[in-house]
Amino acid sequence: VASFFFIGLMSMMIPLCHVFGGLIAVCLFMGLFDGCFICIMAPIAFELVGAQDVSQAIGFLLGLMSIPMTVGPPIAGLLRDRLGTYDVAFYLAGVPPLIGGAILCFIPWVHERQRLKER
Repeated sequence: VASFFFIGLMSMMIPLCHVFGGLIAVCLFMGLFDGCFICIMAPIAFELVGAQDVSQAIGFLLGLMSIPMTVGPPIAGLLRDRLGTYDVAFYLAGVPPLIGGAILCFIPWVHERQRLKER
């Protein structure tokens, strides 16, 4: 969850970098947290759906991730053409990971409620 939050935060910080060294630092942190997120995606999928359906869950996650990866750059280009800057595109790119991280915070609570109902 923390890596997801930081990915969103680092995306939103890119327009604030006016020095090349700052951009390098932001990109290093973004790469670190993105790597953490990708590495933990399989264990999270395993925990959520179990051993039987983990490969299907990972495929589904990667398939869903491909949609914004494909559609995002043309939308960013359209925003740049209309507004004259990429700043809004970077700010908007940071919003979904922040929302996703907030949603992921509720998963342990939902699992706990499910266990209480089973008892």
